[in-house]
Order: sequence, then structure tokens, then C-alpha cells
Amino acid sequence: MSMMVYDTIIVGGGLSGLLVARHLHNLAGVSPAKTWQLLEARSKLGGRLENDVGGHTIDLGAAWVWPHHQPRMRNLLKSLGIETFSQPDDPSSTRIKGGAAEIVRRVGDDLQANNIRTNSPVVACKRIPQQRQGNDTCTEENRSSSNYIISIELECGEKLEARNVVVAAPPKLVSKYINFDPPLSHEKQTAMDRSQTWMAGVTKVSLVYNEARFWPLSVSNGGLRPGPNRPAFQFYDASPEDNNVSAITFFTLAGLSSAAKDDDKLLAKHCAEQLASHLSSYGQTYVPDALVDKLKSFDSFYVKRWPLEKHISEDDDPQGINPHPEPVSALAKSEWDGQLLFAGTECDLRSPGVMEGAVGAALRVFEELKKT
Repeated sequence: MSMMVYDTIIVGGGLSGLLVARHLHNLAGVSPAKTWQLLEARSKLGGRLENDVGGHTIDLGAAWVWPHHQPRMRNLLKSLGIETFSQPDDPSSTRIKGGAAEIVRRVGDDLQANNIRTNSPVVACKRIPQQRQGNDTCTEENRSSSNYIISIELECGEKLEARNVVVAAPPKLVSKYINFDPPLSHEKQTAMDRSQTWMAGVTKVSLVYNEARFWPLSVSNGGLRPGPNRPAFQFYDASPEDNNVSAITFFTLAGLSSAAKDDDKLLAKHCAEQLASHLSSYGQTYVPDALVDKLKSFDSFYVKRWPLEKHISEDDDPQGINPHPEPVSALAKSEWDGQLLFAGTECDLRSPGVMEGAVGAALRVFEELKKT
């Protein structure tokens, strides 16, 4: 019995991979349906989009949207019926009602569940001649994409086949975990090896208070000086739009709190103490001691250690934050006569690293797939 050959296999179920799947799914109403499978290495979809587990819709991954400067994100949110609200302490930016993970939920709800597989890390991607009838064999003279298919091997040993493969995962990790046969071009391989996964080295810590915001907005957004047991380098007001609870979220290098390496509660405490120390010496702005003490007495906390996510970060103990990625044309280029395509935010040529880039890379790849 011959193996089914899908039209497209998507490797990676973050925002970009999900949107490629959504575009293919929506083709069914206007043209012959395309068969596809999405393979996600982790146990859940969404990549770097994740909310707190307490149901407060606090972003623990990507958070901000700038609608006036990010038309692709603006159009996506409109198509999904998702609204944004102004960042309380910085009206130039917005956050998503329901948290960024709301995008994942709504896109996922529209897709066929049997087309999506989680816990399915890919370890090999091989281009092979397509079996043909009679003496019509693949030779150097008739080498083209129509004569080849791509075999995907999962970590469990299972193999799947497709006419096209879209890799929608961080390029650095793709280079690390997936073996390509034949090898990728030198230009592509070099670009992947040099790439960095934006914000993957950050541990986000959210302190939650069971009441509406009680601090002045003038003191709830800023930079911090990190150091021993002072893990945070930035903080902001993360309160949900309904303001039923209030929250402050920190960007941290968790390794700076050596005693809190495996202790989320202690890490949260270190962040609260660091903020209190910062506010107590807040230049010319007077911050009452009672307010500082109240900020230290959070009711709950949520910690997301992104560096410990094998399929998100290449460094489990980062000592610094990589600079924001710049567009790299080699990351966006297809390989194997256009059969192997690359999505993911780092592969976007306009806004790499942010959600806008994930949307843009998915659109670019979809336009390429329509030509096949």
C-alpha cells in the first residue's frame, strides 16, 4: 500500500505555521482543496504566544501590536474579530483583548483537528525521486519539482511525504535539530546558523494583584538595572483590559537570580523587591512607601521560562539578550526548486522578530504555494 502524499506539510505550529494552514484551509471554498498536515514539536500550538494559566489573559509571550504601523497584523485581527486596547502606560502601543493567545485559539478553532499533530518533532527532511510508471524515471535531464517529493521523518521514526514542505520554526533551531538531504545551500545554512530567536532568552514574570490598578501610570513602565538577584531589565503594566485584576510583568534574565534557578516563587519575589528598590529611588518623583510595600505584596504570580523550551530557545541559561533581528534575504529564500519553503517571523523581510513578521512570512509562503 503506497503512502499518502500530502500537498503540503507545515513544520511548526506557531503563529506563522498556523496562518499558512489557515490560508490553505480557506482555499477549499475557491479552488480544489489542498491536503495538508501541520506538525508541532511541542505539546501545544502557538509558539511564542501564550497566556497565563489562571485565566487572566496576561501575555507571557509576545504582547504588543502597533496597528498604524503593522497593517498585516491589523488585517488579521480584523478578520478574526479580535479587538485591541491601548497599553495603559504607553498609548502608542496596543495589546490584544484576550491576550495574544486568543489569535491561536481562533485560528485553531477554524482548522480541522485531524490535520494537526502536536508532540511531533521533525528530525529529518529528505528530497527523494517520485516513483513513476513504466520507464519514466527521474534523471538529471528532467530534474524538476514535479519529479520529486519530500520525505519527513519524525523523532518517533514515522515518515510522511509531501510535494511541498513549509518550515515555520526558528531558523537557529531548524539548523540544530533537522537534517536536510540534500544539504541546504551554503547561503541558507550560514544564515540559519547566524540567526537569533528574538526574545527566546527572556523569562517573563507577572505579578498579579486581586484588585483594580492602584499605581499611577507614571511609574509602571520602564527599564531596570539587572544584577545579582536583580533579574529584571524591563517592566510594564500588564493589567487586562477589564481591570478585574491588575498586573505588572517583567522581562528577566532568570540566571541572574542564582538561588531562584528552580524556584518560580523566589524569582517573582526578586522581581518585586527589585521594583520596590527602583521606585524608592525614583528620581524626583515621589512614590509613597505604602505603595511600594503594596507592590511587593502580590497575590499570585506567573512565570514563563522561555529559555527552557527546547523548541523555542537554543540557550537554556542566557546571560544577555540578543539584538533585535534585521531582515535577512537568505532566510526567506526557498530551496529544492521551490519545494522547501520557509516561514516564521525571523524569515520575514519587513518586520522580523515580531507578530507582524510572522503574519508577513506566512503570506509570502502562501503566495509561493499557490504557484505550485
